[in-house]
Amino acid sequence: MIVTTDTGSAMVLLGPNGERVRIRSLARRTVLTSACESFDHLRLSPRAHHVLPGRPDAETVLHVLRGAAVVGRLPGEPDHLASDGDLLLARRGHALHLEAGPLGAELLCLTLTAPLHRAGTRAALARRRAERRNRP
Repeated sequence: MIVTTDTGSAMVLLGPNGERVRIRSLARRTVLTSACESFDHLRLSPRAHHVLPGRPDAETVLHVLRGAAVVGRLPGEPDHLASDGDLLLARRGHALHLEAGPLGAELLCLTLTAPLHRAGTRAALARRRAERRNRP
């Protein structure tokens, strides 16, 4: 088991106007040995903007711990206001655009490998077997 504390190192992204997004990884797939890709803690300074890229093989779950954030997916689609206690799910391949409210926002982000269809699973297993056979 890995325990992470508030003093653990974090990545800080700086925006063009000095806004900050602090991301601290709580766990990664090699630790969890499951369908979980990552489990991250995000802190956005007031009005900070951050994009969580969508991946075709993963889904993202966000839980708003404190503050508020405007969440959008694609240009032309309506934005949603998420606040304390809200849980958001981004479908496979859909990026999420986050903009913190006037007091900032704190979120937990869980990225999960999406279940494959049966045919996709067979193909992935066959590729792995072929890769193992072709190793020097």
